[in-house]
Amino acid sequence: MAHGWRRSTAAMALGLLVCVAGIPVARACCPAWKGSRPVRIADQKILVIWDPETRTEHFIRSAGFRAGTTGGAPPGDETAADAADKAFGFLVPSPTQPEVAEADDGVFAALDDLIRPRIEEVERWRADPTPLVLMPFLLKAPATTSRAAPPMADVRVLERKRVGQYDVAVLAADDTTALTDWLATNGFESRPALREWAEPYVAKGWIITAFRYAADASRIETGGVRMSFQTEIPMFAYRVPTDNLAAEGQASVLRAFVVVPGRANGTLGEGENARSWSAAQCRYSRPLPADTFAALFGKVLPAESAGPREGTWLTAFDDATWPSGTDDLRFTHEVNAAEYQEVVRNVRERSIPVPLDVIGLSLVAVGWGLRRQFV
Repeated sequence: MAHGWRRSTAAMALGLLVCVAGIPVARACCPAWKGSRPVRIADQKILVIWDPETRTEHFIRSAGFRAGTTGGAPPGDETAADAADKAFGFLVPSPTQPEVAEADDGVFAALDDLIRPRIEEVERWRADPTPLVLMPFLLKAPATTSRAAPPMADVRVLERKRVGQYDVAVLAADDTTALTDWLATNGFESRPALREWAEPYVAKGWIITAFRYAADASRIETGGVRMSFQTEIPMFAYRVPTDNLAAEGQASVLRAFVVVPGRANGTLGEGENARSWSAAQCRYSRPLPADTFAALFGKVLPAESAGPREGTWLTAFDDATWPSGTDDLRFTHEVNAAEYQEVVRNVRERSIPVPLDVIGLSLVAVGWGLRRQFV
């Protein structure tokens, strides 16, 4: 266990924002805040890479946040000075103690590029009855249409370190009240909804990793962070406190990239309460060649991690309702599934001119000739 704050870079979250040092945090997982100014998540991308042999999950996250306003005013209306001298943080639950390290969040740009829809050029022909004498005046460029892709009793500090802009504390708690008391004593503030959120994780003996980040602008870029931990099932802490569920019209988009041995499927909850992740829209799901795996993830995985296992797939989902869940997300996989990639068809309308005047004159000429033949 390390007790000093060591330097690394960036941090990651399986999902729970907690506000510290006088700034509220909302619109991400598990915020706890002080004061009345919220920090809302502006966008979020996550990457889950799970090794079925070692049962190790590598979770990489990149997100941007924007400072909200007091009095419930819309986010973004305040000046940068309004958001100065603020700090925020988040809590991240994991089944086992994680290793926290820097991650190059450039991986998300590479993944976005990889899953781009395939473009198909399609030509569609049709007859266009038009008088020949009018054609010079009716010439126009072919139309092209496209669809856009769219340390206290009951709380043990297992590790403390500095990771980029974050102070990180890895905590094991036997009691929810002791955990929230520890957070309050160490610059975080909790509330009943956060305590309710933490209860099942503490009951299951999960580890809570607390991050703190200070920022002086209304837009906060947190960079990429990796958490690596043991888990029998690849997962994402999708669950948020009930007072942080997205209001109508205020949801963000969560893009999840999942690397597992087969086509990934998301399930919310467990046991009898398990249900399909119906809010997710699959954007891409195909096998991942070994050289592509190495090129994409060589900079974000630990040096000692294994390469891709046979049958590794990449599946990408978009959830436009985030944050919206009170259950965590688990991923299963299908080995013999159909591949999927979005296709955007650019349709070029082509026409074959049919000169009505020429046809008409020809018919008249033919008729005149026949008439003279029989006269």
